[in-house]
Amino acid sequence: SWLFADRPGIVERLGRAAARGFRYVEAMDAGGETPASLADACRRAGGLQFALINAPPCRPPSGDLGLTALPDRREEFRAGLSAAADLCSALSCPTLHVMSGRTTVRSPEVRAAYVDGLREAVQIFAPLGVTCVIEPISNIADYYLNSYTDAVAILNDVPGLRLLLDLFHLQMLEGSLDSLPAYLPLAGHVQIAQAPGRQEPGAPGDIDYGAVLRQIGEAGYSGCVGLEYRPSDGAEAGIDWLIEMGYLQPH
Repeated sequence: SWLFADRPGIVERLGRAAARGFRYVEAMDAGGETPASLADACRRAGGLQFALINAPPCRPPSGDLGLTALPDRREEFRAGLSAAADLCSALSCPTLHVMSGRTTVRSPEVRAAYVDGLREAVQIFAPLGVTCVIEPISNIADYYLNSYTDAVAILNDVPGLRLLLDLFHLQMLEGSLDSLPAYLPLAGHVQIAQAPGRQEPGAPGDIDYGAVLRQIGEAGYSGCVGLEYRPSDGAEAGIDWLIEMGYLQPH
């Protein structure tokens, strides 16, 4: 959804990712493809493996970013989980991001609905071998989950749930990555971007990704790291830092 945006659709982007040497991908959603057609596109792209996808609905034109914390839309939320189950099964995708949704209401009733929805999601997806994750988001004013402290409290209330640890959002929400060692053991997936501009890690900014990526590896995290950024000078230049740090072979 973020890289190779010069390509018109998700199938073309998958092909480009495979051609550049990636073996794992993530996407916001199926990009208008059916689960079967998306799985076929992965096979045709050399056996690309999805590492993470979001439960729908999770993007414009509806403007929805999940429905979990919206108790008056529970049936739509459950329909999204059903669609997500089809996607995860077709793609053999091991991680599902269950987004909280957008609301300015911070009542106990909304929190209870959010926790209940996440428990329901975990009960559905754990038997499928899929880990549900939640992500605090910094740059959407009415996104319900906008605090790492709140996220940890939710994780304590929902056994089996994990953290989607996005270092851009952590930096923007807390002003530093000092708390990274505390959050890494909770992580089911990691995403990165430079802050504050949300460009590639090699761009100027607040985060020293050479040091941070070493820290993540030394802490024992062995999952995927998603590249959720807008390249500052096109997709090809936006992955040069991966070559410079030895994560990707030159084209």
